[in-house]
Amino acid sequence: MNTAAPMDIPRWKTALNMMINPGEVIKTQMTKIPWPYSVMVSGLSFTLFFLQTGLDMLKAGQIGASTVILITVLGLLYGTVGIVLLAVMVWALSQAGERGYTLEWAISTFALGYSATFVYALSGLIFSLAFGWKTAVAFGVTGVLWALRPTLYTIKQMSGERVAFSIAMTTLCGAILLIGWAVLGKFAG
Repeated sequence: MNTAAPMDIPRWKTALNMMINPGEVIKTQMTKIPWPYSVMVSGLSFTLFFLQTGLDMLKAGQIGASTVILITVLGLLYGTVGIVLLAVMVWALSQAGERGYTLEWAISTFALGYSATFVYALSGLIFSLAFGWKTAVAFGVTGVLWALRPTLYTIKQMSGERVAFSIAMTTLCGAILLIGWAVLGKFAG
């Protein structure tokens, strides 16, 4: 007889597992992750992504250092407030409340899906600073696209396994994020 209590998985491991096996994380571990932690992950992800964008534009001579700071702050807002609003929209449209999924769960799961974006954005920032590369598209956009897989699993779970709906909503979310990034980049520049 095994009387040992199951070990809690550290939050950082759950964030990394979200990149590798989002379906399993969503089904078994997300009730243990508080939404502020997840929003912090998405906030940092987009802060670094927008910082890369600002640095790329600075290297190209399109903007000054103060605008890089502005773009970075916009990234923080985009990764926190923007992702929360996107999660609320998807939660409402998928009728997740009727399936027992709380709004907090939806926000936490949706936001933690941007763990891959964080890893890619951090890697891109390192390459940008170390080698002077322009990395926003190669690393930042790739990280956002990678995050669409956990987004798909989250929407699929919230919508009661409606695959076509999940694909359409994931596509819409990806389009909103990338168009928003482009618009904010133009606005700041």
